[in-house]
Amino acid sequence: RRVHGELPFAMETPLLLLLVLLCLRSYTSSLKLPTYIKPCSRNDPNINTCATQHAISAIPHFINGDPKYRVPPLDPLLIEELSVKQGSPNFGLSFTARNVSIRGLKNVQVKAVRIDLQKQHIEYDLLVPTVEVLCRYSVSGQVLVVPISGSGNGVLVFKDLDLRIAFDFDKVRKKPQGKEYVSPKNFLITTEAHGLTVNLENLFNGNKFLGDNMNTFLNENWRDLMHELAPPVGEALIQVLETTLTNIFELVSYDDSFPETV
Repeated sequence: RRVHGELPFAMETPLLLLLVLLCLRSYTSSLKLPTYIKPCSRNDPNINTCATQHAISAIPHFINGDPKYRVPPLDPLLIEELSVKQGSPNFGLSFTARNVSIRGLKNVQVKAVRIDLQKQHIEYDLLVPTVEVLCRYSVSGQVLVVPISGSGNGVLVFKDLDLRIAFDFDKVRKKPQGKEYVSPKNFLITTEAHGLTVNLENLFNGNKFLGDNMNTFLNENWRDLMHELAPPVGEALIQVLETTLTNIFELVSYDDSFPETV
């Protein structure tokens, strides 16, 4: 598994599920294709344009979730716990976020979808204008040799988050029907945020002077902070994503995902 870039707290897991569903147009033998998802033919020379346009039109219908297609609610997205237990010499952080609520995914913009059926590879380019992360945090360690400690309410707001999601897939034939099914693998997530504000309450046992100065310091060095948080958080996201997509694609045949004609 590979993760690159600056990744906010676990926002991509259900979002990835949504976009794969939009592109693959999946449905089970007991369910028809949702009326709000329009299929794209695998023989369409403009399949990327088709998939992008259909993803844009279908996203609003998925925001509140769709239990029939195993799509959870996207906004707010609730995560029980995320943690970072190691860091570099400059950022030796132990950071835990609990009761995480992520808001803003309803405004996600699909910039492009790229599908290569010969190479069995799919990519999405997305933009989320504002992502707000609310949590109960606890932190200890150091930030650029400056000690940090505290616990309380935390808010992180990401601005103009560019997100690229890519994965490969195999085609697996299953009995008794003998149909081929999509089996995703080799996930890669790259992100770039163009702004981040941080507010951690009750730092240094409620010392306002030290807490205000540390929040200012974190905001001034947000790029370095995100670089530190990305790898362990991204690894946790990919584990959840692989499990979720595997469950879905066990029910979706390749021919249903990419029909010859529409």
